[in-house]
Amino acid sequence: MNILIIDDQTLLRTGMRLLLQSLSDEYCLFEAANLETAQSILNSKTNIELIISEIKIKGVITPNLVDILRSVKPDVSILFYSGLAERLYALPVMRSGADGFIMKHSKPHELARAITIITSGGKYISVELQSSLLPKIDAGHHMDELESISRLSKRERAIMTQVTEGKSTKEIAFSLNLKCNTVSTYKKRIYKKMNVTDNFELFHKSLAL
Repeated sequence: MNILIIDDQTLLRTGMRLLLQSLSDEYCLFEAANLETAQSILNSKTNIELIISEIKIKGVITPNLVDILRSVKPDVSILFYSGLAERLYALPVMRSGADGFIMKHSKPHELARAITIITSGGKYISVELQSSLLPKIDAGHHMDELESISRLSKRERAIMTQVTEGKSTKEIAFSLNLKCNTVSTYKKRIYKKMNVTDNFELFHKSLAL
């Protein structure tokens, strides 16, 4: 199987490559540090069957990443991995068209299972996330809250993650290269979409999702 790894951090790409090599000697692996290189590889005669990609490229959660990759190779399977909160990002990236989401701290057998499920035509999220969603769905528990995350833009989700980590407006602005008043405007939008009034409520609502 031909697999393309996309990550702008060399050590993480290397770690993923070594992990994949330990899972199977039948994987033929390719690496890209940016979208331009990834598109070039996908455009080549190489038949990439699976993309395993970090959701953040150059520190930014790239909008329309699935669309960009599938515009080059429509039938490719896409598995995202990240250290960002699964409960905030897994469902939105799946709705964008990805085939799976896995956390960076997942064990090798979980990665192997995700690859098997996705390349067999299925969709993958962790058992833990499935377990947390099922009781809410079965009980009809505030489905509007489950959907509220999906109403956030990628930039809003990135800011929400940092807010729930306890970072100040100034710290968020610096990390995302934004003005403080821009971050404040985003926070107001997030509060409105999430139906909360402050950081405390936002934090506790994110834990409940």
